[in-house]
Amino acid sequence: MKLRTSLTLLVVAIVSMAVSAQSGNSGLTAAEQLQLLKTNRELIEDLLDQGTRVSDANTPLDRAAECQLSTNRLAREFRSAIDRADADRACEIGDHVEKVIVEGFVPNFETARQNSKPGSPDYERVRTLHREATLSLEKLNATLPQEGPLTKSKRFQNVREKLGLAAAKVGKPTDE
Repeated sequence: MKLRTSLTLLVVAIVSMAVSAQSGNSGLTAAEQLQLLKTNRELIEDLLDQGTRVSDANTPLDRAAECQLSTNRLAREFRSAIDRADADRACEIGDHVEKVIVEGFVPNFETARQNSKPGSPDYERVRTLHREATLSLEKLNATLPQEGPLTKSKRFQNVREKLGLAAAKVGKPTDE
């Protein structure tokens, strides 16, 4: 069931980005639309590859690790949209980042954490993945602009809030 959810999230993200790139009334020039299509194509290919790896993963820990890689890829695209002050793109990608974390990473990670006991082979992997996910989300949230045009967008404010809540669901690593 969790595998299906993870794959569904990736497919929805891919279709959503493809539809966004093909919107005819976006006000973008032909050159801008071509660049967006190229960017989306690269992202879609990366996410399809990542989705395949998620589906091939045999354990919740492996699926959580693959979801973390998907999150990192989407986070790079999110930061790129922020750097370009592209509010629509940042919000779209930010929503996908949050979904992959909350509906892909977190449930798989929680199952992996419950299944790994101190001294078990996966225990250190769980701890390492938790630290990496936490640091990645802290870095992402730290790069969000505090002022400027993006911060005036209600949708962007909503994405910021959702990413903060997603980070809280991942939680802070413990030093067990």
